[in-house]
Amino acid sequence: MDAWRWFVVTNAFHGRYSKRVMDATALQQGDETRTRRREASPLVAEFALLLVLAYVLSFWLGLNGSAVREGVLLGALVVAGYSAVFATRRASESMRAIWRAVPIFCLLLVVGEAGRLLAGHLDVSMSSRWLVSGVFALSAYSLLILGALRALAGSSAIAWSLGLIDSAMIGLAASAPWLELAVLPRLGDNGGSALLPQLVSPVIAVAALLLIALSSRAALETEISSFVLVAAIGAVLAGDLLVCRHLLANGSMAVIHGAVLGGALLIVIAAESTGRSGRVRGRSRYGLGVARLAVVLGAFAVSLAYAGLAFQRGEQLAGFAVTSAVSVLLVLRLLVQVWERHHHSARLEEALREQEQLAVMDSLTGLYNRRFLDAELKLELDRSARSQVPVGVLLCDLDHFKQINDRYGHLVGDSVLREVARRLLNAVRNGDLVARYGGEEFVVLLPDGGKEKLREIGERCRRAFEEVPFQLPHDHEVLVTISIGGACWPEDANTPRELVGAADTALYQAKAEGRNRIHLSGHAAGAVSPLLMPAPVSNGRFEYAPEAASTSELDPPPSEVGALEAKLDSVEEVTDGVGQMERWATLVARALGLDEYAQRSCALAAHYHDIGKSAIPESILGKRGPLSTIEWEVIREHPERGAALVELAPELVSIGNIIREHHERFDGRGYPEGKMKEEISTEARIVACCDAWMAMRSDRPYAGAKSASEARAELLAGRGKQFDPEVVMAFLMFDEGDFEGAKRTLDGLSARA
Repeated sequence: MDAWRWFVVTNAFHGRYSKRVMDATALQQGDETRTRRREASPLVAEFALLLVLAYVLSFWLGLNGSAVREGVLLGALVVAGYSAVFATRRASESMRAIWRAVPIFCLLLVVGEAGRLLAGHLDVSMSSRWLVSGVFALSAYSLLILGALRALAGSSAIAWSLGLIDSAMIGLAASAPWLELAVLPRLGDNGGSALLPQLVSPVIAVAALLLIALSSRAALETEISSFVLVAAIGAVLAGDLLVCRHLLANGSMAVIHGAVLGGALLIVIAAESTGRSGRVRGRSRYGLGVARLAVVLGAFAVSLAYAGLAFQRGEQLAGFAVTSAVSVLLVLRLLVQVWERHHHSARLEEALREQEQLAVMDSLTGLYNRRFLDAELKLELDRSARSQVPVGVLLCDLDHFKQINDRYGHLVGDSVLREVARRLLNAVRNGDLVARYGGEEFVVLLPDGGKEKLREIGERCRRAFEEVPFQLPHDHEVLVTISIGGACWPEDANTPRELVGAADTALYQAKAEGRNRIHLSGHAAGAVSPLLMPAPVSNGRFEYAPEAASTSELDPPPSEVGALEAKLDSVEEVTDGVGQMERWATLVARALGLDEYAQRSCALAAHYHDIGKSAIPESILGKRGPLSTIEWEVIREHPERGAALVELAPELVSIGNIIREHHERFDGRGYPEGKMKEEISTEARIVACCDAWMAMRSDRPYAGAKSASEARAELLAGRGKQFDPEVVMAFLMFDEGDFEGAKRTLDGLSARA
């Protein structure tokens, strides 16, 4: 009855707490929205309106109208650059590099236009004036291209190479027909080669426009302001085309000023709405890579079409030059892509090798882990049963290790464990196996290890610790001793579990006798059963026992539990984030009424959920600043990579889809497939909630750990959006870290049901 009453009261409390948190979150979001609206600079808006009015009035000012329009244009570009500076702070990570380039872009246009006007007052020739303007225009558009490439490629040399090749192909496709058909036939009669920079600037502008459009497409969600920025660059490009018309066919300067002024005002609108405008989620089934390939193939087709026309007109040299250039660029792009695939394959193979090693190695000490010890002990006993030679096991435990952790910290404790591993390896024979059993306990497996060998090797291990103190930071020393229990097959046990159980009993006796000694088991162990039998394989399905209980066959038998609890030196429990995630996933699955197989699948998926990150460079995982678009693309690939890795193991195939879906969101805005609600498996929704909790409660390179209250508020605020509401409420039923209390509550509810 107490458990049921606790359950009802807890749910009622969480209901009131979640309502308060949601109300507070709504008020906070409303305040933030109002603050963002107030941040929109009214001064910028008023100044932009005055510029438009001045431009309109310039048509009624007679002879001075052109000068007024020039001044209005320069002022508009200055306002646009000023707004873009502040937009950089609010821009999303995928567009920040582009917005950093926009203020300098506006500044270069201002300098180029002002230089042209100043040159006119110094009686410089017309072609020289436009030469100054053209050089600065080319520089401005080139800067935009670099910003777009930075957004697309990040710091990857391969991605930069692909981006530069794509830019060259776009420029070639735009420049060949433009120069051949529109510019070169009229260039000699209208100012000569000095006009070329200004006449070529539209080609560079086209490349910048396409790359910025691709950058805005790369993000999962694109702000409407990004489309406005693309339109602004398009308007400035239209102004450049009108300038070319003016230079080649004497067009109107007023129309040119109007187009560039419109582009500047669109930049202002885009800058002021950045971080405040709505977001559009790309639902296209084709990703960024397909869009880039379409642009490249389009440029390739245009170049070949122009080359064909050149050959038909008898211009063999021009056709051959264009064909050769576009072919070389396409081959280079294919070579870079092959290089990129080879690079990814090499990284994946390296990650697989690391995973294979980590599957049998302890990451801290470099010794074999418990899983490998299980398998090796079985093999050794089978081999010894055929050859009739004994097998010995030494179970070693550090004395008073908890005091070292408490006094010097866990980092020093880790260094002590590494030194322990080194000394044990030096003390045993070449054919002996040393493994980390858990915490500060180690196991030495001795083939052909009778009682005399056990005592000899055990004494050698003990003396390796007793004789030389451990060196600690700041010139501190500490004397670490070790207690050892030994057992021998077949004299003391008949099975692997019994053998380790007998060694553990002997270790307890060594502790009770005063530590820093070796004690060998003196009698055959009785038939015992482990704390938790390994999960069996039934019906062809892999059964997994959660980490809350051990899954090793080397666990001590229940008859020894009292002795273990009575050890004079309490063993510090070692739990990491993955182990806690396994426990939470199991508890939440059970609270939601899932069967045992689903509970085990949840725990196993929680254990391996981030295995795909092993193929991601540490430079990305540990990056403190914002990630580039390409780096985000790499991060978003890890669920699929993790699923592919676990599906290589037949016993883990069933959790592949859970790992693949654990970054999907309840509202459909997750990745990699954008699934929503019931399209996502219940197990994946559970793992997603547990993963988010562990991430918030841990220190990350880009953010510190949140408090428990802050993390609870984040989960509650994400109900129905990022997380399944039922999963969140089931998760928050239990207090953090109180796994035993949660299990007792669920046991009580199950008994009543």
